[in-house]
Amino acid sequence: MNINFPPVDAGYIKTKVESGYYSNATEMVRDAVRRMREQDDQHVRLLAALEIGERDIASGRTVPFTPDLLKQIEQEARTHAANKHPINPDVIP
Repeated sequence: MNINFPPVDAGYIKTKVESGYYSNATEMVRDAVRRMREQDDQHVRLLAALEIGERDIASGRTVPFTPDLLKQIEQEARTHAANKHPINPDVIP
């Protein structure tokens, strides 16, 4: 597969390679494509989570967010951290 880039993009790629961030242009393009796939995956997961939330709201399965609820969530997080429970990847920014 051959890819042609406009001069501005070719210059950007060349600068990244020359700076040592990538060993060659192919490596940079592969990294860019990998990052795009990761973003696509995150987008799909976000949309799925939003759909679940919308269904829960529509069916009345909600809990009001209050200062007490926030304290409870914080305490549970501290307990999980103290017990070295693995972090759910869905809640990592």
